[in-house]
Amino acid sequence: MRSHVKLLQKPLSVINCPIDQRSALTQLPLKLAEACYVTLEKSDILVQSIRHHLFYFQCYDYKVKTNFEIDFEITENSFFMLAIQESSSILYNHSGDILSEMSGDSCRLAYLKAGKYKRSLSAGNYRVVLLTIRPEWLISKYGELEELSELISSFKNGVLESYSLPGFNIAAQLFNSLRKLNTLSERRDAEIDLYIFLNDCIRRYMLKVSQGLVNVKYQEGKAKEIADFVTKNYASKVVGDETGLADRFMMSKTMLVRLAKLAFDRPLHQQVIELRMHHGLKMLLTTQTTVREISASVGYGDPKYFSRAFKKRFGIAPNETRVTVR
Repeated sequence: MRSHVKLLQKPLSVINCPIDQRSALTQLPLKLAEACYVTLEKSDILVQSIRHHLFYFQCYDYKVKTNFEIDFEITENSFFMLAIQESSSILYNHSGDILSEMSGDSCRLAYLKAGKYKRSLSAGNYRVVLLTIRPEWLISKYGELEELSELISSFKNGVLESYSLPGFNIAAQLFNSLRKLNTLSERRDAEIDLYIFLNDCIRRYMLKVSQGLVNVKYQEGKAKEIADFVTKNYASKVVGDETGLADRFMMSKTMLVRLAKLAFDRPLHQQVIELRMHHGLKMLLTTQTTVREISASVGYGDPKYFSRAFKKRFGIAPNETRVTVR
């Protein structure tokens, strides 16, 4: 497989770099890779490349003198796995809109449509690994996974400019796998070892994606449980006691507050007040129950406190509500 990434900036120089000359340029000279040393106006880059029939591997060792943007072109719609160490980077489209951001020790799987892009690079020395993955293979091997459905749909439809799955802090693990690959005996089959490396990278990433999806589903389920309980028991004292409510759902108070916000799109105490006020209003408009009785039934022991909260919410006192309606 060949590279789908084309550098658009004209380099000052490009020098082929055999393995015996790379030790001074990188802590990770790859025996299986071809390499060249590229000098740009604001950066020097050692590019090590490995061809495999399922992916094209590129390892970039950057020495960036000052912050700058590098222009490049994606020559055809592609899947990429990108891992970055120690620095941060922002991907822009040709119009300058931000498409994604990455920070140190991060790895992500993404789709990019053919076209021109820019990537910002901060000053410093750091390493980036880019895997351009053969689409047919990725789809046939992992296409049934729910976690990849939107990524693969974006590739097939070709409408979106880019689609990126979340980044996870597994870049260090991938670089360790790369070091292990580099120490394997030369008598081994490189094609097989590279295939194992590719699958290991994807497996590690997908494990993180799956864990994240499970966590999201768990939180959504718990948020619904909290919402159902609060809606049914809005008048009870326990819904006003975040610590007690957290104990009931066997979670921390911080987690309870966060999940309640997820469920109601507002803080828990605001949702409780809203429920109590609307039920109180309904009783005022549909029954002849006294304000004192309504106050107690919606969770307020002090009718004066209920009246103040009611007027603050609706701009009118409870007793005046019945007069106004009549």
